[in-house]
Amino acid sequence: MSLVTAAPDPSAPVADAVPGLRCRAHKFGGSSLADASRIAAVAVILQEDAIAPRLVVASAMRGVTDALVDLAARACAGDDGWTVALDALRARHRQAAEALGASAMPGAWLDEAFDALARQASALAGAAPAPADVLAAIHGSGELWSSRLLHAALGGEAAGWAWLDAREVLVVAHGELGATVDWARSAAQLAAWRAAHPQRDVVVTGFLACDDGGRTTTLGRNGGDYSAAIFAALFEAEALTIWTDVDGVLSADPRRVPDAVCLPGLSYAEACELAYFGAKVIHPQTLAPVMARGMPLWIRNSLRPGAPGTRIGPDAVAATSPVKGISLVHDLAVLEVSGAGMIGVPGTAERVFSALHAVAVSVVMISQGSSEHSICCVVRAAQAARGEAAVRDAFAAEIASGQIQGVRVDPDIAVLAAVGDGMVGTPGVAARLLGGLARAHVNARAIAQGASERSISVAIAAADAERALRAAHA
Repeated sequence: MSLVTAAPDPSAPVADAVPGLRCRAHKFGGSSLADASRIAAVAVILQEDAIAPRLVVASAMRGVTDALVDLAARACAGDDGWTVALDALRARHRQAAEALGASAMPGAWLDEAFDALARQASALAGAAPAPADVLAAIHGSGELWSSRLLHAALGGEAAGWAWLDAREVLVVAHGELGATVDWARSAAQLAAWRAAHPQRDVVVTGFLACDDGGRTTTLGRNGGDYSAAIFAALFEAEALTIWTDVDGVLSADPRRVPDAVCLPGLSYAEACELAYFGAKVIHPQTLAPVMARGMPLWIRNSLRPGAPGTRIGPDAVAATSPVKGISLVHDLAVLEVSGAGMIGVPGTAERVFSALHAVAVSVVMISQGSSEHSICCVVRAAQAARGEAAVRDAFAAEIASGQIQGVRVDPDIAVLAAVGDGMVGTPGVAARLLGGLARAHVNARAIAQGASERSISVAIAAADAERALRAAHA
């Protein structure tokens, strides 16, 4: 039995449609598309929002991308166990197609898709290095399957829905700052695609793209939200809604702070800060395309579509507290460079950061006192050892002469960040935060606040992190 309602009559107009409206963009993550019942529920959500044209970006079903990454790694290593993983994925998607209804996905297409994946995986055996485009195609297969399932569940072309493989449109280049969109070329390719696909509504694969040579690539892990923001911009959507499995952006991690609340609204700047400091519901790159166009971004719960969610937009949202959210970043270390020879010497900080950049060490937070006697950099724990070695090498002469007294790493660090537009110009916020930490017997290892006053970051011992989070949130 089909889990979704029958597709509407393609000859009839969409109920309550209003001509001339800009489209509304939606993105559904893996938890929202985890199985046939969730796909059916997503179809209902979309069928109830038919006033304006709809653009829908789909992630892979939950857990599928991880399975595909593992499958590709096994194939590269010559481990025939990848075939077992492929059979399990084939069975899972066939089961979903059958549960959605006989017409949800032609069995021939599904078999062809998995046969193609088998050929790609077989080609990886013994390949050194593995072709990047083949790896990307394997890693992104889940989005092809889930988007086809959702497209069929919505009624397909007969119901006015087109299906778009993002590689036909989206062109990106990869650099130090991640995937950079070729907006002009992508827009031109979208215009050509739209001319050949005039359907009112569109389902798009997330995560996937192509490079300037037409080879398959991806937007990186958890890049589905970024895909949605890019396509919302390309389609000139009036708004983007990212559907996930939480009610919106919360004031803190509810697993650690039971009284965390859903925030009704955030400014772009607040959202950027929270995304940087580990609010997993927002992918940091997602915000740039919507910010550039002043487009509202909603975070909503596909499991509770009646919940209002969180609106992220260009304007500050009034709040009773100057702090909107508290976030934690784990698995960090403090790298400290100190010495009397640093005082008043121009370029010392630049040399530290250049040394770290040369060995691909990301700096999460920076703290330096006005005495210039020391510089503290908070870095990823996994990168700390090579960062320390690089800085020691860069300052070898100064260490030998005694101008630099120490380069040391303190492991097991977390960073707690308090974020809110209301902090700007409000006296006493730092005092309240640090006072709360002191009362909880949490020592601040390093402190940083930007000139925008929108966030305060405190490096603390990892063992104190949860206690600090609860104290700050209180």
